Amino acid sequence: MSEGNIEKGYTPIRTVRLVSAVVAVAGMFCLLVQRILSIAMTMAQEILDLAFARYGNFTGRFAANNFAEDKKLLSMLNELKGLIPTVETSLTLLLVLSVVLFAIALVGLALPRQSGHVLVALKLLKWQPGDDENESEGEQLTLNPASLKKLGIVAGVILAIVLAVFGIRGCMLVSSAQAQEAALHELNTEVQGYMSTQRAFFNKSKALGSAKQLGLDTLVDGKYYTFRVGRNYIDAESKDALENCLSGSHWRVNASVSGFLSKELKFFSMLPKNRDCQKFSPNLKNSGR
Repeated sequence: MSEGNIEKGYTPIRTVRLVSAVVAVAGMFCLLVQRILSIAMTMAQEILDLAFARYGNFTGRFAANNFAEDKKLLSMLNELKGLIPTVETSLTLLLVLSVVLFAIALVGLALPRQSGHVLVALKLLKWQPGDDENESEGEQLTLNPASLKKLGIVAGVILAIVLAVFGIRGCMLVSSAQAQEAALHELNTEVQGYMSTQRAFFNKSKALGSAKQLGLDTLVDGKYYTFRVGRNYIDAESKDALENCLSGSHWRVNASVSGFLSKELKFFSMLPKNRDCQKFSPNLKNSGR
């Protein structure tokens, strides 16, 4: 193409550079979204850490067990915690996508002629005669609407698949968080029920009561745990894994009577050695007397 044509109009080089600029803008948009989500996730993580630290102490556990608002808030926090891995994966994908788009734009700007031939080979651009038919090199590059339509359909399908995968994964994580909250509630309900019943029996008889005397079943098959009740203990065995807390883990609360003239009832908890299991039993860390 002559120098005169290069100086005016949408020449092939300028067309490729325009396409590269659009790709670069798309990369900047992806990077902007990634940075906004990253800042939001950092703030959310700090909020979660503060909230779980608040509900990890005595007053927080008391509020979570006795006030509906705190129960609802704790459930929402667990659901939000379950979404963190999905957001982290999204951040990584957005960062990779922005880098790829920037790389494509840089190649297009640095090597417009070669990039033009590649885009023509991919049928994203096509040659058409220029306005000046006397020019031997009067061809110009233009967008190929048919190919762009197909590319848009393919991109839409890929985007829909990605959103569906992340949506399903997010629902699974939220469901997992809800299951863990339900497992924690089941454990606390059974153990606290045994302790309250044993305490009431002791206040009347000054002795420990068996499961029959307490009016409790010796074996309770719950949804998440199997509970075994004896005269001086309640034992809970998990049926399924809870995050990194393996199935078959045991939580146990022993009851004992101390003193001769003035008898006193005491409870002692035994938690799994796995630290990942201990967060499912916050109310058992310091069993009440």
